[in-house]
Amino acid sequence: MRSDYGGQRALMEDRSMQETLKWQAQLVWPRERPLLERSAADALKGRVLDLACGTGEILRRVRAEFEPRLAVGVDLFPGHLRRADPPVVHGDGFALPFADRTFDLVLVRHVMQALPDPVGLLKEARRVLRPGGLVHAVAEDYFGLFFDDPDDQGTTYHFPQVSPLFQPEGTDLLQGRRAPRHMEEAGLEVVGVEPLLVDNRDGDGEALARVFEHWRDGYAKKLAALLGVPETETVRRFDRMASLSRDPARYTAWLLFVATGRRVD
Repeated sequence: MRSDYGGQRALMEDRSMQETLKWQAQLVWPRERPLLERSAADALKGRVLDLACGTGEILRRVRAEFEPRLAVGVDLFPGHLRRADPPVVHGDGFALPFADRTFDLVLVRHVMQALPDPVGLLKEARRVLRPGGLVHAVAEDYFGLFFDDPDDQGTTYHFPQVSPLFQPEGTDLLQGRRAPRHMEEAGLEVVGVEPLLVDNRDGDGEALARVFEHWRDGYAKKLAALLGVPETETVRRFDRMASLSRDPARYTAWLLFVATGRRVD
């Protein structure tokens, strides 16, 4: 297995990530599901791989709602997989334990921002796709976080400050805008790019707040070190994000991107 997973490996293994994945799925899936079904309805009935499946939150939903012939997950972290429903496999996303041309659909969700080589990951996803198979990628872009913060207390500029400091460690927080190019560099034909907006309306404010709170629990210490500020300051910023998310009078939103790529040969 690779060891050079960049500056987020320990953070991605932290127990706080398991709760992040739970609330993130609750927040994102209702808006992601129709996009996935529209772009990959036929592939969803076949053989599906959830690459970096984490605790299997989306894998469970795919199995229940689409009933694919096979849906298997793979993840690097055994602690996450213990919370997932089988079949799941402990494995490296850069050296998948599957034969060439095995799957009709590969899900690559919420992971490329944490890796130093997202193109390499997409190349491996392409390898295990049959010709005509699809990659469905949810790509995070942390400049796409919006807060109606009347005092601008460390929310609007938090991630723009952090992003360049993470890059030397192999972590690029701007994957949303880069995903189409990375797919092309991996040899995939880009067949669609769609925005996916989640916000604190329609009862989702609590889920969004919980995501920020679990980011706080896993990331506050690391971000404080990068920014050269006390940890109490980064904790305060995340708490502010959560508070704004719960306030129906203050609009909070996160803009992600769904990119779909096809293996053409």
